[in-house]
Amino acid sequence: MKKNNKIKKLSIIGGGPAGLASAYFANKKGLKFELFENNSEVGGNCKTIEHKNFKFDLGAHRFHDKNEYVTSIIKNLLNDDLKLVTTSSKIFYKGKMITFPIEFRNLLKKLDSKIILKILMENGKNIFNQNNINSFNDLVIKKYGSTISELFINNYSKKLWGKDTTLLSPKISGGRLKNLNIMSIIKIFSGRKHFEGFFYYPKDGFGMIFDKIKEEIQTNNIFLNSKITKIFHHNNKINALELNNTKKIEVDQLINSLPINFTANILEPKIPIKILDIVKTLRFRNLRIVVIFLEMKNFSNYASIYFPDKNVKFTRIYEPKQRSNSLAPNDKTCIVVEVPCNESDKLYNSHSDIFKNKIINSLLKMNLIKKNKIIESLTYKIPNAYPILTNENVKSMKIINDYIKKFENMKMIGRGAEFKYLHTHDIFAKAVNYINFLSQE
Repeated sequence: MKKNNKIKKLSIIGGGPAGLASAYFANKKGLKFELFENNSEVGGNCKTIEHKNFKFDLGAHRFHDKNEYVTSIIKNLLNDDLKLVTTSSKIFYKGKMITFPIEFRNLLKKLDSKIILKILMENGKNIFNQNNINSFNDLVIKKYGSTISELFINNYSKKLWGKDTTLLSPKISGGRLKNLNIMSIIKIFSGRKHFEGFFYYPKDGFGMIFDKIKEEIQTNNIFLNSKITKIFHHNNKINALELNNTKKIEVDQLINSLPINFTANILEPKIPIKILDIVKTLRFRNLRIVVIFLEMKNFSNYASIYFPDKNVKFTRIYEPKQRSNSLAPNDKTCIVVEVPCNESDKLYNSHSDIFKNKIINSLLKMNLIKKNKIIESLTYKIPNAYPILTNENVKSMKIINDYIKKFENMKMIGRGAEFKYLHTHDIFAKAVNYINFLSQE
């Protein structure tokens, strides 16, 4: 493999999806690199956890087939261990399971005729709707109409993001909302099958993608327990990193996947106070999850179940076994229950037993599980899970990015680093594009 002599060494901060993807492509191109990870293992929030005879992810991860080139990379990486999952997801609405992504044909079966009539009228009018889309609320109404928005999306989004949908940027959709217009309704009656909910998933859990990457790259290029405590810069270039408040490493080119607020505060010399003040306004949504192990073959037949009810604390339940049978014994299963929180929330900071009992009691009350089927439960905290993309934060990030771009040899990659709601295929596409650019310099 031809080596690039113009780049002495590529430094990568962070061993999550963005950092590992960058290391993978750098390795393929023959670039010399070093990856620094704060924790004792790589994978970030995309690790697959093993507990006894169970495996589960820290959230309902999946790989969307949205980029043909990236999909081919993942397929070549995992070969037969990458499976196409055709199991549908559902929205839990008043005891009924509504297909997600939303299908009109399914709504016909599950909703009152008066509601259906309103939906039809709203989506008919949407053909002529030329209103500007200034918020996530505007986007949802444009795509689905106000009735579906209120029934299924607004309350769910408020729980997930902790903000009213009128304050949220349209960008939080991640491009995953489809139009429910008259033409799409006609196509349904023509017998067209629904494919948008399908996704790829590794046989042994989502973390398998990153375990395979680690196998492919030389582990002596990965430095664990290496916290970046300072990023030194001079004349619009990053020139060094400080590790664990002691060791100093020279930098030629840098790929940085640290959350943008952390990066801004460890740049040395200190960046302008006006930029730091803007950074302080950025907020991330944390997750706290409960994993419940059950003495039953299956919890459901669905990939994920979404809960828009504002009186229910959790937003989503996923069952690993519905993604791959390899993730649980044949006669048992487990579910992962997601509860979005702010760092200061009482629920987020409550004792693990109190938190677990609260969520389990809610599930029991909703008759979703039986007490005598519970084997045990675990809970995990996932900080900085989602950047809260309000319209104000999007404006703030433009100012921050304009400043960060001054550092010509630093590329910010990843959900926290870019403060964007990115999916795995987005991150891989960004990583390969940047590595290709560097390898041509």
